[in-house]
Amino acid sequence: MLSAKQIEIFYEVYKNTSMTAAAEKLEISQPSISKTLRIIENKLNFKLFLRQGKKLIPTHEADDLFEHASVVNSQLKSFNAIANTYKSRSADFINIGTTPALAESIVPKIIKKYNKIKPTVKFNLINLNSIDLIEDRYKPDIDLTICFNSKIQPSSRSVILKEGNHSLVSPLKFNIDDAVHLKDIVEHPFVEITNLLSFYEESSISNYVDSLSINLNTVIKTDSYSSALSIVHDGMAISIIDDNSLLNADTNKIKISKILDKNFKYRISAIKKDIVRNDCNEFFNYLCEEKI
Repeated sequence: MLSAKQIEIFYEVYKNTSMTAAAEKLEISQPSISKTLRIIENKLNFKLFLRQGKKLIPTHEADDLFEHASVVNSQLKSFNAIANTYKSRSADFINIGTTPALAESIVPKIIKKYNKIKPTVKFNLINLNSIDLIEDRYKPDIDLTICFNSKIQPSSRSVILKEGNHSLVSPLKFNIDDAVHLKDIVEHPFVEITNLLSFYEESSISNYVDSLSINLNTVIKTDSYSSALSIVHDGMAISIIDDNSLLNADTNKIKISKILDKNFKYRISAIKKDIVRNDCNEFFNYLCEEKI
């Protein structure tokens, strides 16, 4: 009965309780918004909004419809986002989905080595957090994923590029020992890395801390290793960070300490779907054969 555009206009007017605000959001004129609302109400044969000064007050019918309009609007945004990624994606590049920390450490080294063999190959690095990469939320614009502790899907191939452990990282002014137990650092402000720790299949830091009933003094949360490292560099807090990300650490500002409780391992994997272009297959085969 209503077009997608009409539903979108109703959604924005309801959400902002203003035709002017909706017009700014949608980048169309206010008279056009007003005209469309009249058309919608004529089609539906009932009022959606009542005027109260400069505000628009939704009717009971509008309240009911808004819930459904929200679903439609969300689906439209998802549709347009996926369509845009297909539109903007270049077949001339190998599109690698990776995390900010890996985009600053291991991935540039891999590309540099590969370009010595294949100098004409071009790469596009798409920075996302581990959750998005692991759950494969950006399928259209990613040919290959390089991330921490990925879950391998039946339709994918994978290779482990690197394995290692985590360390405690702290500003020098905190005077933390070279080796520590987690229970001994609870008084220091702590940066928790969300969307990552729970996915360590080998040994979950968060689960281990919970099992010991240790209450770390979390003052900042972030979903990025590189962000956590920056916070430590600024002298604000301590954190637990993988040794690969610590390749970019400034040891004049921070101290790297061994965690005595246990080895908190990680792995970095490359994952490729079965059906991709020849240049992607060749690059993945290189990753399988070459020691990184």
